[in-house]
Amino acid sequence: MEKLGSLGDLHNDALFEKIMTHVGLNGRYQTRFNYMFNLLFIVFLAMPYLNLVLAMTIPEHWCHVPGRENTNLTLDEWKRLTIPRGAEDQGGASYSKCTMYDVNPLDNLTSLQQYNRTTARTVGCKYGWEYDHTWYTRTVVTQENWVCEKELYVTNTFVANRAGDVIGTFVFGQLGDLIGRRPVFFMTLLMLAIGRCLIVLTASNYALFLTVTIIGSVSQSAAFQSPMVLGMEMSAADKRAEIAMLQCLGWTAGICLMPMVAWLTGDWVSFLVITSAPCAAFCFTYKCFPESARWLAAKGKIKKCAKELQKMANMNKTLLPVETDNILNKIAAKKEKIYGVASLFNHWRLAKNTILIVYLWVLNAMTYYTLLLNVSNMSGNPFMNFFWQSLVELPGYIAGKILSDKYGRRWTQAVGFALVGTAAFIILFIITDPEMQLITVCLVIFIKLGITVTFYVCHLVAMETYPTCVRQSGTSMGAVLGSSMAILGPYIVYMGTTFDIRYPYIIMGFLFITGIFAALFLPETLHHRLPETLADAQNFGKDQDFWSLPRKQTRVNN
Repeated sequence: MEKLGSLGDLHNDALFEKIMTHVGLNGRYQTRFNYMFNLLFIVFLAMPYLNLVLAMTIPEHWCHVPGRENTNLTLDEWKRLTIPRGAEDQGGASYSKCTMYDVNPLDNLTSLQQYNRTTARTVGCKYGWEYDHTWYTRTVVTQENWVCEKELYVTNTFVANRAGDVIGTFVFGQLGDLIGRRPVFFMTLLMLAIGRCLIVLTASNYALFLTVTIIGSVSQSAAFQSPMVLGMEMSAADKRAEIAMLQCLGWTAGICLMPMVAWLTGDWVSFLVITSAPCAAFCFTYKCFPESARWLAAKGKIKKCAKELQKMANMNKTLLPVETDNILNKIAAKKEKIYGVASLFNHWRLAKNTILIVYLWVLNAMTYYTLLLNVSNMSGNPFMNFFWQSLVELPGYIAGKILSDKYGRRWTQAVGFALVGTAAFIILFIITDPEMQLITVCLVIFIKLGITVTFYVCHLVAMETYPTCVRQSGTSMGAVLGSSMAILGPYIVYMGTTFDIRYPYIIMGFLFITGIFAALFLPETLHHRLPETLADAQNFGKDQDFWSLPRKQTRVNN
């Protein structure tokens, strides 16, 4: 062991920072953890997070009318004879999905051809449905016939999935600060893998299907948070953005790989199993996933904290300071009382920062999912559409990291919102002009890139602003409210398709403007030490100038 030297009158959190700096904040210990759990694991986690979107796809469908096998008619010719043009479809150009002519399948071909369709009576699909299998061999919908009067089953499933995500994010976020990052991580891992895989056995029983869907979704967001929070708590300040970037790269790789798996299998059962089961393999990494030494110190668990610090020192080939036990005992003696989420509102500055972070989280989530739904209506290959829609996020993450590390978190978010807000208002004037269609598409893609940047920075700021003792609770609250409000995205899109195509961009443009001010009134976190205690968080950013750019300090301990 080595001595730290003069400790003077340093506060407890500063003393712990001295230990962490001495043990190593950028060694093999941190590198192994972050690349294993904040990159590789996220690749596999991203797939079960979104695989229901493809598994629940509703392909083109129409009523099955028996008898075509006795003719030499093509499918389209048979549909012209037996299926009305869709009164329920705008323009009536498409065939009806849920009605057929009330014809007798035993009628011969001549009778069908002479049938008066102007006055013909239509009925529901009494013989079942046929599906377009161009892209999918089988989805949940085609297997269980969740179409027409049962189409709401699909919507209810996504609502249940979202509800489970919201509930689980809040519950596991609280648990992460109460019982630790490590047990919460493996609890969420098992629930997600088991829940998603059990879905394939329960589709025939809708109530059970919904229950299993909720079990799988309860843990999905929390599984992202535990490794990111732990990675940031054990790493240097200048590595925080890199850790967030690793998760973003893993997310992009996962959601780009997922549609390729769906395209290769074509079957929802094998697709769900292949994209969900690998998460369970990470249960064998239990020894590689440590508990947060910062969290242990904040909770007064001295022996366990010293043990984790020793493991870190051994792998980083450093020595634990001889004063470690004395410092940890001093921290434990002054352990502050924690009130969970309520602690975030016990001082006006911390409450202000919390409100602004939550608002930005809600804004980013709502506009992100609104754009996602708009793009998902594209025609063509659904797997390539999903792939390109996912891949476009990659340059956004890279830009977010570079810009936020150079110009700071505040100005990167504020300028990002200003640019996408400008693009949204330009779209208002050109979206109805067919000759400007290409420019409109480019501007929409630009907005998606911009929102990827601001969402990336929003996650980073949340991790860096909240103190250690309530960091996971604070980020969970933002995720919960963001997920809850993101459900408004479909309604925003509905306003555009039903009333005026410009409405979504009017709403998003207004939200982007408010985001500029919300971002600017947050404290800058670049080159600043993470707050350890509530007292630190209450004073964080107090002496910062509004119009300043971040400057690298002489020495950064985190």
